[in-house]
Amino acid sequence: MVLHYEDDNLTAAKETVPRPAFRRMCQDIVHGHERETGIPVRGCVSVERERVYRLPRDFNAFRDALTLADGGIFVEGDVVLTLTEDDTPPTDRGEVDRTRERTARSRADRAEEGRVCTGPRRFGWLGASSDPRRTGNRYRDEQEWPHLLSMIKVRAAGTSWRGIAADLNRRGIRTARGGRWSEQGVKGLVSHPAWWGGRILDGALVRDSTTGEPVIGRWEHADETRDGVGYGTWNGIMAGVRAGRARRGLGGSGEAAPVAAAPRTYLFSGVLRCGRLNDLGEVCRSRLHGNGATGRNAKYGDYYRCGDPNCRGVGRRVVAVDALLEGLVLDRLDPHVTDRAPPAAWRGEGKLAELRRSRNGIETSVVAGEAAWDDVRELLVRLGRSVESLEEERREHREAWKRENLLRGWSRAARESMTVGEKREVIARVLTSVLVLPVPDGVSDKASFDPSLLRPEWSRETFSGRSAP
Repeated sequence: MVLHYEDDNLTAAKETVPRPAFRRMCQDIVHGHERETGIPVRGCVSVERERVYRLPRDFNAFRDALTLADGGIFVEGDVVLTLTEDDTPPTDRGEVDRTRERTARSRADRAEEGRVCTGPRRFGWLGASSDPRRTGNRYRDEQEWPHLLSMIKVRAAGTSWRGIAADLNRRGIRTARGGRWSEQGVKGLVSHPAWWGGRILDGALVRDSTTGEPVIGRWEHADETRDGVGYGTWNGIMAGVRAGRARRGLGGSGEAAPVAAAPRTYLFSGVLRCGRLNDLGEVCRSRLHGNGATGRNAKYGDYYRCGDPNCRGVGRRVVAVDALLEGLVLDRLDPHVTDRAPPAAWRGEGKLAELRRSRNGIETSVVAGEAAWDDVRELLVRLGRSVESLEEERREHREAWKRENLLRGWSRAARESMTVGEKREVIARVLTSVLVLPVPDGVSDKASFDPSLLRPEWSRETFSGRSAP
């Protein structure tokens, strides 16, 4: 055995989950060799067929690959299987669907009965232990519980998520995994109904079908009388969360709808790093991200800002930063860009042309009355799948070549037609990061832009392979 294809931690029972290693294996079987090393590939050996395919879609792709390999073999354990002679996938799609349904019903039953959720330890509760035997997230952690209650109370009183996270970090309180707190970490914990005994399922609170009241879980949780916070407190906090979402135009009326990620629209978001000493006495180095200007500050334009809760942050206007750094990047690129290399030959051109000729020949025979449609229908379906698969592989090959040759043959004129994403790819090749220093004491925030407060850190090599000076 010389090659291994593994899709670790990826289910083969969901069509929405891509399986890159399985797909690459099928491609290598079709072409007869591994793409990078050229090692011959004539089939597949697996402990059991369910490790290779679970869905009819994957079965068809695998069978088509073996067929195109002109005698490709499949070994399950110590038995050679001949899938090319069987048009009926041995995997029952209904069985996969029934398994999903059973899993969903089990999850709903646990929620309705208020049983303890499994999963990683949540801050405020003890983790799983075999001595004494206990499930995780059932019993309070007496050391963390007061901090959790404090987070809930100060948020209900109006303290920002950032302020809560900064206070926890200043006091040296760690997350359940031992890390520092972030705004999203605090928000995720306080917004979760588990602390008062509730549970979210499919985006809504689990409620009693008779009374309509929330189902209270059978784990230790906050009590209104004892702890001073409860379901009503959570409702008030979530009203603020939903109002904030509405102001940002995110919409949604669910009780725990996830926050949508904004697309990248700023060239240097994530490249800029904060150079201020944070509240922990360290250089922050957190990423600065672009923000749209609103309200009275709209006249100053969009800005980059550090959002770390442990830092008062630094900020710079987008227009000035982009103009300076783009100029530096262009100057850096000009001496190192090489001529564009010709596209590398794709290994499947001959096979794709052959399949197209075969398909066209069969279709012509049907039209001319030389072949019956019922006799060739299944063959045409297989050929169509194979042609589409190879065409998709060819598109991926061309896109990969474009990415690899992004800086070859590049010019300032070509930059004008690039998207923001493509420009960010170019920037990432030559610019590692940019440290943004705070405005010195005594200098107004409204002072003219000072280029010396931006310290670029360049990549040691350009993509052309020649060392940068």
